Amino acid sequence: MDAVKRKKKSLKWDFVKYFLICIILILTGSLILGISADKLLSSGASEYVLLLSIADLVQSIAITLWSLLCVVACGIIFYHRKIEKPIGVLLEASENISNNRLDFSVEVPEKNELGDLCLSFEKMRIALRDNNLEMWRQVEERKRLNAAFAHDLRTPLTVLKGQSEMLVKYAPQMSGEKIISTAEMMGRHITRLEAYVGTMNELQRLEDVEIKKELVAIKDIEKQMRITGTTVCTKKEFVFRQNIPNASNVTIDISVVMQVYENLLSNALRYADTKIEVHIDKQDSLFVLTIADDGAGFTSKDLSNAMKPFYKAENETNNEHFGMGLNICKILCEKHGGYFKISNNNGAKVVAAFKE
Repeated sequence: MDAVKRKKKSLKWDFVKYFLICIILILTGSLILGISADKLLSSGASEYVLLLSIADLVQSIAITLWSLLCVVACGIIFYHRKIEKPIGVLLEASENISNNRLDFSVEVPEKNELGDLCLSFEKMRIALRDNNLEMWRQVEERKRLNAAFAHDLRTPLTVLKGQSEMLVKYAPQMSGEKIISTAEMMGRHITRLEAYVGTMNELQRLEDVEIKKELVAIKDIEKQMRITGTTVCTKKEFVFRQNIPNASNVTIDISVVMQVYENLLSNALRYADTKIEVHIDKQDSLFVLTIADDGAGFTSKDLSNAMKPFYKAENETNNEHFGMGLNICKILCEKHGGYFKISNNNGAKVVAAFKE
């Protein structure tokens, strides 16, 4: 039964059917022509030898012409019904694919060999489209990583620059302990930068960041954040508050927390009028970082789109700003098991939470 079904769907079987029809038409027509000629001859024309010869010749020519007509007609009908449409579909598909237009579908007009070929073209089109989409996704993701890389290098480099300038300018008046403390701070930033560069080179996606939690003293977090804040916010008032005792510890990935902090500090610095406030707290098992500024705050459009990659506010004029900061912070907070929220409270307010 299956073999019969396969034959019915075969182009070869269709050709055989049309061929048999052609033979039947030729035989039927030849038989009719032969019978008609015999009737004419039997009516009295057979006594004339010349007329008999002419009648035989006409009969032969008529049968030949009829046979040719049947072959041509069956061939044209077979081509028109079984081959023309699939060939047209394949030619159109190949033209679209060669021009890299893959937003179409290949019709399968017949369930035969040509239909299978059309189906193969459709599978090839889908594979090419998926490969192109994946390639563009990887290009966009690499672009996103490069933008994130450039964005996140700014603040630690600014801190290092400020610390080095302070050493050059005030080193003769500074105590040995202060110089060593400043050098250690610079060393920590350099180590973070080295680790960050190595991590970014290995990553394919920001979501692949590995969270490495460790026990960190609150006093050390406060010290790093204060130095970074005062170094970066030289032209704005910097206010730091905490509701956590200095003797406490938290289990966090300090490099991720500082990366988020520096991103948010950089954003607040761009939009603040005169003051930036930083607040750290512990809520249940979360280490919560809040940064607010006294600028114009987020627009309604910003609140809906600011955490999307490469988003820029309509009034953004800084071409060096990639629109990646809040998106990076959101991804890192969620990777750390926390959350990320933006809102307005007499200016912009951002809350980043990290689960211990």
